[in-house]
Formats: sequence, structure tokens, C-alpha cells
Amino acid sequence: MKEATFVSKNENEWKALDSFNSRLKKQGGIRKLAVEEVREFARLFRLAGFHLAYAKTHYPHGTTVGYLNGLVGMSHNFFYVRERGTFAEIRDYFAYILPLTLRQTYRYWVVAAACFAFGLMFAAFYVVGDTARLGEIMPAGMGDAFTPGETPVLGEGLEYWDGSLMSAFFITNNTTVAFNAFALGLLGGIGSLFIMFYNGLVVGGLFGFLYSEGADMLVAYSLILPHGIIELMAIFLAGGCGLMLCKGILLPGKYTRRHALVLQARRAAKIIPAVVIMLVAAAFIEGFFTPLNIDPWYKIIFAALTAVGMIAYFLKGARL
Repeated sequence: MKEATFVSKNENEWKALDSFNSRLKKQGGIRKLAVEEVREFARLFRLAGFHLAYAKTHYPHGTTVGYLNGLVGMSHNFFYVRERGTFAEIRDYFAYILPLTLRQTYRYWVVAAACFAFGLMFAAFYVVGDTARLGEIMPAGMGDAFTPGETPVLGEGLEYWDGSLMSAFFITNNTTVAFNAFALGLLGGIGSLFIMFYNGLVVGGLFGFLYSEGADMLVAYSLILPHGIIELMAIFLAGGCGLMLCKGILLPGKYTRRHALVLQARRAAKIIPAVVIMLVAAAFIEGFFTPLNIDPWYKIIFAALTAVGMIAYFLKGARL
């Protein structure tokens, strides 16, 4: 088909789409269109896209390609325009998008949680047998705060606790851990799994030490669980997102590795905002609620309610 014939055959549809574009430019978007008008606009937009692809193939040096590029580009801006930060979008994210994504990707963050649990159990049993081993597990300098043979007195010095300062510190520290768990998924998943396992070692080693040295475990739990439930879940999700990147690289399936990585990154991007919010919430709890001089049971109950709420939320995702 000659280019002139092609233009003559389809120019009415193009003019109709151009008319839509002019109208939408004046009224500021497609929200004021009737349902049938939106459908017609979508039909013309898709048709023009097909025509553009055809023209690029058969008339690459003709004037039609430039015209259709501009026409489709303007229509694209109206068709895919979205309002950011609206209450409805925030509501839909937490009510539908996030729980559905968590359901679809649960295998990844369950694997991350299992890796953490393995590290925790290994370290707990390793340290219970010999509390001096704690120094082999804890980060440099951190193990010095725990002396074998001395029963730790938990909660001392909290009267000097600066909640704002400590919350800022915890946000920075936890975000670093979560970011590493996510980004290191690009190393074939080994990096993400290592972050999970190592953090499990630290927590398990600490609990094993406190138990062996006769510390008040109720107080120990009350100083960790109120913020720890949310914090650990956020880190599990970040680790799961890292494993998604790993799958895109190692097991692309029918896609190219680049395409598969992009697809997995888009799925992970739906979870990362929740991870950030959870880490901030955990840091505030750790900075202001955990140090309170109240009955430890209140903190344990708070942690239990947090866990129940999160379980209920995840089960909602399973029902969507």
C-alpha cells in the first residue's frame, strides 16, 4: 500500500483522535468524558499506535511517522495521566495493591524469614553452650557490652534515653539493613540471604546469652518485641524483594534477563513504600514506647496486638 493510500484510508480516525486531544487539553484530562467517550478515545489511541508501528515499518522516511508520533505521544499523556498522592490512591494502595502483592510474592519473603529463623536458632544454641562465643557473632564492639558470668540487668540507663535522637538512629540503621537486603539481591540472592542469616545470628546470639546468664527474659522480650515485630517483618519483606531481583536475573523464564529484572523490580516497588513506613513506625516505637518504665506485660501485649494485626492484614491479602 502506498503511503498516500494509507493516509487517505485512516486519516478520519486520526482527525477524531486529534479532536479528542484538543478537547482534553482544554478541559484538563479525561475525567469529564462520558464512559462511551473514554472507550472511543481508548480505541482511537490503540488504533493510532498500530498505525504508527505500521508506518515506521513501511514508510520510515515519510511524513506520516512524524505526524503519528506526535499524535500518539499527546494521547499517551492524557490516557496514562495519574494524580499523585491523593487519598484515594493511598487507600487503594493499602486496601488492595499491597495485600494483593504480598499474597502473590509470599514465597520470597517467607524464604527470607526462614533464613533469619535458621540463623537465630543456630546462634541461640551455639551461645547457650558457651556464652563467651557471643563475641564471635556480634558486630565489632557490640559484644563488649555483654560480659560472660555477669547477670545482665536490663533496662538500666533508660532515664537518660533521648527518644528523638534514638529514633533517628534506628531509622538510619534499619533502613541501611533493609536497603542492603534488597539491593544485594542483584548478587544472585546470596547477599540478601546473608543479611537475613546474619541478623538472625545477632538476635539469636543475644537471646541465647541473656537466657544462659539468667537475665529476666520477660524484660528482655519487652525491650525487643514491641518494635521488633514490625521491624523484622519489614526486613523480611526487603529481603524478599531482593530475592525477586535474583529471580529476574537467574530465572528469567520466557523473558530476557533485562525484561525479567524490570518486571520483578516493578513488583518489588509495590512493597518498598510499605517497608519504609514500617521501619519508621518501628523506630518511633523503639525510641519512645519500648523504653517506657511500665510493666513489661503491657509491652508484650502491645507486641502481641501488633502481630495479630499484621497477620489479619496478610490474611486479607490471601482473600483478595
